[in-house]
Amino acid sequence: MTRKAKLTGYSLAIVAMIVFASSAVDAQTRVYFARGATRTTVRGYLRGMRDEANYVLRAKAGQHMRVEIRGRGPTRGMLTFPSGEGEGGPGGVVFDGNIPDTGDYRIRVTESSMANAWRGSFTLIVDVVGANSSETKGRDSRDFVSYVGRYPSDLLRGEPDLRTRLRKLLGTNYQLFVDRLQTEMPIESDGNTLIAHGCMAHQCTIEEAILAINLGAGTMHVAIKSNRFGGRYSTYSENRASIPAALNRAMRQ
Repeated sequence: MTRKAKLTGYSLAIVAMIVFASSAVDAQTRVYFARGATRTTVRGYLRGMRDEANYVLRAKAGQHMRVEIRGRGPTRGMLTFPSGEGEGGPGGVVFDGNIPDTGDYRIRVTESSMANAWRGSFTLIVDVVGANSSETKGRDSRDFVSYVGRYPSDLLRGEPDLRTRLRKLLGTNYQLFVDRLQTEMPIESDGNTLIAHGCMAHQCTIEEAILAINLGAGTMHVAIKSNRFGGRYSTYSENRASIPAALNRAMRQ
């Protein structure tokens, strides 16, 4: 075999290896539920920090989905909606809320970049129940007062229905809101209104987000301050006629 032929053969082999590796990373396993079941469990294996496992399942708007990852080492999960938006976090329960779209939901499982690399198995547990299930019934908004002194992330993690309502209220600005909760202030009660306030790291007074919940009416109101809005607040409300004075006070602070 000539030197040129050998080099050509090596090149083709390298290309084939790259294509195979890329296909392995991009491959998605379709997840199904047994007839009548609301839970499905999938087991996978991770081989290091650069490895990942991808799954896809179909669900309907309004259903309640819970995604949990249990690994032999620290993991991270990401749920991507049909719209392209996503939500994720460290292993454990990475999503728990009503879903906004009908279509394919994608779940990516990786090792946590905040810990040491490891090799081993993990278990993915997905629960999907109907929107009218007793498991999805929201709490009385007056119960939110128990979050006073805690942080916005605790509220959003503990009340998945609030996240669903926020997505509906904010639309494409939902991620803008979440990104401005990197530095969190303790939740306060101002009269009959719960105030959750945060800002982007090192950009407080410039890039901020405020969530106000009227504990009597149960309505949510949001203010986002950003250079995208000319350095001003942009407000969003479930009821424009009853924006609480507490939100205006929080915006002036």
